[in-house]
Amino acid sequence: MQKPDAKLGRDLILDYVREAGIEYAFGVPGTHEIPLIDGTTLPENEMSYIPCLHENIAVGAAMGYARMSGRPGLAIVHITPGTANIIDNLFNAYRSNIPVLVLCGQQHSDLLIHEPILASDLVRTAGQYAKWAHEVRDIDELPVVLQRAFKELTVPPLRPVFLSIPWDILLQRPTMPDTGRFTRIAHAVTGDPTGIAAAAETLARARNPVLLVGDGVGEAGAWPEIERLSYLLGAAVYSENQASRMNYPNNLPHWQGELMPTQEGVHKQLEDFDTIFQVGVNSQAQILVFRWQDGPILPAHLTQVFLHNDPWEIGKNHYAEVGLLGDLKATLPAVIAAVEEHESYAAAAASARNTSIEALDIRRDAAFAAAADEFPGAAGKPIPDYQVPMVFAQVQETLTKPVTVVNEDFAVLPAIQKAIQYDHPDAYFCTSGGALGFSLPASIGIALAVGRERLVVTIVGDGSALFHTNSWWTTRKFELPVLYLVMNNHEYKTLMTGLRNIEKLYDWQPANEAWYLRLGRPSQDFAQIAATFDIDGEVVTDGRKLREAIERGCKVVEGGRPYVIDILIEPGASAPPTDLMLTDKPGVDAEWAQQLWSMGPP
Repeated sequence: MQKPDAKLGRDLILDYVREAGIEYAFGVPGTHEIPLIDGTTLPENEMSYIPCLHENIAVGAAMGYARMSGRPGLAIVHITPGTANIIDNLFNAYRSNIPVLVLCGQQHSDLLIHEPILASDLVRTAGQYAKWAHEVRDIDELPVVLQRAFKELTVPPLRPVFLSIPWDILLQRPTMPDTGRFTRIAHAVTGDPTGIAAAAETLARARNPVLLVGDGVGEAGAWPEIERLSYLLGAAVYSENQASRMNYPNNLPHWQGELMPTQEGVHKQLEDFDTIFQVGVNSQAQILVFRWQDGPILPAHLTQVFLHNDPWEIGKNHYAEVGLLGDLKATLPAVIAAVEEHESYAAAAASARNTSIEALDIRRDAAFAAAADEFPGAAGKPIPDYQVPMVFAQVQETLTKPVTVVNEDFAVLPAIQKAIQYDHPDAYFCTSGGALGFSLPASIGIALAVGRERLVVTIVGDGSALFHTNSWWTTRKFELPVLYLVMNNHEYKTLMTGLRNIEKLYDWQPANEAWYLRLGRPSQDFAQIAATFDIDGEVVTDGRKLREAIERGCKVVEGGRPYVIDILIEPGASAPPTDLMLTDKPGVDAEWAQQLWSMGPP
């Protein structure tokens, strides 16, 4: 029998949300969710409801909020259409290890057997991209469901949880009262001593080791430990491809950028090394094409050592000589100490490798400076896409606030990662999923999470921006200070590059000109689109005016308002000088160097 003094189901849900420290719920209103949304308006729940115009925007915003706040994000969506609409960013959150709680309103419990309008098996739809998915069947199981959901949201691997809740349960009262508290698991566990010793021995004996860092490094805040290890070993540091964080300080000489998204490219980058230490790597197969006859994704000669807090990721695709399970920040110091003390550790050889790496970095910095000096050139000259982040980096030096960059222009990713300076791993946000349409939604949650403490800059391609320009409705409604740099070349540049690579790999030509990969006419004026949402902006067609436009935009954003700059960039493949490449080693010729700048997600 229900107790009359027990809380309603919706209030019980919000008790858990408040206990988790979640400040915002993002959503698109549906009839079934009205009681829950109404609960967010009560002062005692200490949260705000942020309406969006599409469910994928809501989940993207929750994703951005979760990453920047360090707490789970919350999205409230509506039955089958809402669940279908969130798949892109639910997938992005799942692949990027971002904890988002999706609460989906379901039809009335007693009606479900009749297959009513809009109803479906929501758990089956969303479940493959959730750490746990469940449909609540009775008001009295709700406390157990919520306790389990929040426990899973706060312990690695950090991934989304999806709950389908029949709307009548929101207005029922459970038989037993509940505290609204959930189990928090202390998970900073140091790796097994035997594994630490084995890892240290393998690394100490390596002739030419390399570090491959993944999002687990940024999640653990392990920059200092990786920096110390890279100098200790004299090891270059690569990142997993399309990382969602900045997993190593990009102003340090050992940073070499991300692995290429091609099998042959990865082989060229790693062929000179003998041992690879994969630390917190989640995305191990971010390539366009795989051929069994060409060997494994990582060169077969590499001795592989893994450290991760998720056993699934250790040796998942490759045999690991050493597999070490443990919290990265707690375990790395023990590995470092064991390497230093190992009898096979050769300090002189590591020092020589460091000297070579530092010399390469000096040449790269000189190349970047030279390229910056050459821009903008003569009037009417097209704006190369890679120059936009380089110009922003110049403006960054004059800013009083630190910068958070949201990146959804994969074609110019290396310049965004190298030129702009980042003060911590989450100062850079991308997604490992690669589903387009995340940056404009994510910037909503990011701006709410960082408040006025940081300057939020979203760099997005025109094709990606068109997925969700309706995000600007929410941005303007809540006066969220975000600077949007829209890279407008009237085409899907990464797809054009992908086509060129398919042509090369398979000696194949399309039957007709690939007009469908170009946006063409009607052309888009993103400043004009932003104006329909009452957001100020401008169009830049002349490189000589780019810096002053970015400076103007930064001032508007620092004043607390959003601003959109539509930058007409050179169509086709921009050709940065080969010296700007983040690798400079035998076997990487100019053609391969250009691909490092132009390859987007598969």
